[in-house]
Amino acid sequence: MDAGLTVGERIVLLGLDEADGTPREQLRVGCAVAAVPLLDLVRSGRVVARDGGLVLTQEPPSDEPLAAAVAAQMRRAPEAKPQAWLLAVRDEAVTAAYEGLLAKGVVRQEGRKRLGVFGSHRYPPADPSALTALRAELSAVLLANAEPSPDTAELLTLLHRAGLDALALPDTDPARIAPRMAEVSAALEPDGTVGDAVSAALAAVTVLLASIPGLTG
Repeated sequence: MDAGLTVGERIVLLGLDEADGTPREQLRVGCAVAAVPLLDLVRSGRVVARDGGLVLTQEPPSDEPLAAAVAAQMRRAPEAKPQAWLLAVRDEAVTAAYEGLLAKGVVRQEGRKRLGVFGSHRYPPADPSALTALRAELSAVLLANAEPSPDTAELLTLLHRAGLDALALPDTDPARIAPRMAEVSAALEPDGTVGDAVSAALAAVTVLLASIPGLTG
């Protein structure tokens, strides 16, 4: 894909209704987007698995505000579960994703923001080619078994962990692509210290979703 979208922006874009830009599955999308900076910290080696938890070992670069926000939460509450850190940065991460899509001309904004919530807007496509290219890439990976890029593997893994398989290819039966999404997810979680940390970060998405009253499916 050549639109230069971050993984978080791709998740949000896939979560928008293609006809009118209404955000869908906002709780699950928010959890998946919030996990992106934590997973980035893990994969860069700045967060490691230790004594059954995740530990910050190195500060992220100053030009990565979302990673810095996660790191700040980890310093503030080092004994907290990863899902607590995700919940703390969720709104900031989702807002950044929407702002990125707007700045890149992928969507436009309609409606009024209520109480600072971006989800109260609609985001119709301004450049449909970005979503078309993303769907084509996901189709190649999920239906033709193409090798995913690291970002695409992360995207599919987070969608799968958040129960959002159906957003990847909405015109395809989710049951058809779920095994391939699970395969990609497993490949992103190797054995060893890094794999343990990646698994813990991704598991936090599932735990966070399970903790939300009334959320099913």
